[in-house]
Amino acid sequence: MDSPKYLPYLVGRFEALGGIRRIFLTHRDDVADADRYAQRFHSERIIHRAELDAQPDAERIVDGSAPLELAPGFLCIPTPGHTRGHCALLYRQRFLFTGDHLDWDRDDQRLSASRDYCWDSWPEQTRSMAGLLNFEFAWVLPGHGQGVHLPVETMRQELASLVQRMQAPA
Repeated sequence: MDSPKYLPYLVGRFEALGGIRRIFLTHRDDVADADRYAQRFHSERIIHRAELDAQPDAERIVDGSAPLELAPGFLCIPTPGHTRGHCALLYRQRFLFTGDHLDWDRDDQRLSASRDYCWDSWPEQTRSMAGLLNFEFAWVLPGHGQGVHLPVETMRQELASLVQRMQAPA
């Protein structure tokens, strides 16, 4: 998921774990040194076409707005708004890796999205957040901040509540 800076101790840890087969890049600002990791481990980088200028040599390009199965159990879900080509990754209908689209606000104890850090379109981010209601997941694992695990139905209620808050006038 996304990419950290290329650091020797991380390279060593990744090697010890067997390497990196794929690097899923949620959006342009969290690509760091994905190109260096891809070169070192012969990894496939996956990114949406609207973010391609951040990794122009990426091996796999996601097009359009429809969910796309990348491999068994791995579903790429375009979630534009934070950036034009932002995507989330759903693993086994349980773990939603959300990049910068969605996170858990530990102070308010609820799902959250940040209008302050929405770089493209808040209405579009609101629509794509509502689109996540079509999927089941129990974990939200953001690129920044705290993740959360809730029962599936509770997660759906939390997400619906967030969409309502996002639709309210600023």
